[in-house]
Amino acid sequence: MKRLVPILMMSLAWPGMAAAQSGVELQPGGELAIDGTSTVRDFTCKAKVVEARFTPGEAGGALVLEQLAGALREVQLEVPTGKLDCANGTMNEHMYGALQLTQHPTIRFRMSGYEVGAAKDGQVPLRIRGELTMAGVTRPIDMVARATSAPEGKLRVQGRYLLRMTDWSVRPPTLMLGTMKVGDSVVVRFDFALARK
Repeated sequence: MKRLVPILMMSLAWPGMAAAQSGVELQPGGELAIDGTSTVRDFTCKAKVVEARFTPGEAGGALVLEQLAGALREVQLEVPTGKLDCANGTMNEHMYGALQLTQHPTIRFRMSGYEVGAAKDGQVPLRIRGELTMAGVTRPIDMVARATSAPEGKLRVQGRYLLRMTDWSVRPPTLMLGTMKVGDSVVVRFDFALARK
């Protein structure tokens, strides 16, 4: 099997994003968001800050579709829990409580590998594996994504992952004296761009 592409590379980048020195960095304009439901209304929370570290693979961090199998060896992504924003102060407060912000101020993803599928219609399917740490609990995750070429030699990676909060011992928030209950399952979606330094 071909090596797995660091999922964290999935980052079109957004304000506040940072990347360690590795020859590859996230670009501004991307998004990492969480879509959820409740008994009152659906909601979306967005990460305002993401920090990423990339370790090039055999292809030396080449960001071309034909060499993705060896582009990256390792990726680590960190999101400060307090930088998740649901555009609602009360919702943010309950979310931070559920995620145990004080005890666990960072959400982390470490890619352990990825597989590259056959290119079709200018897209390359990816299967990304790794570990997600949230609220002090670490569990393996396996997700699908797709990569496409972007202008100026950039690589765009998009995908989504269905996550059950209780699998990480996170109790879904309850607001307004219990009249608003957040659903256990949320969708984590990302739309990132990577570029060589």
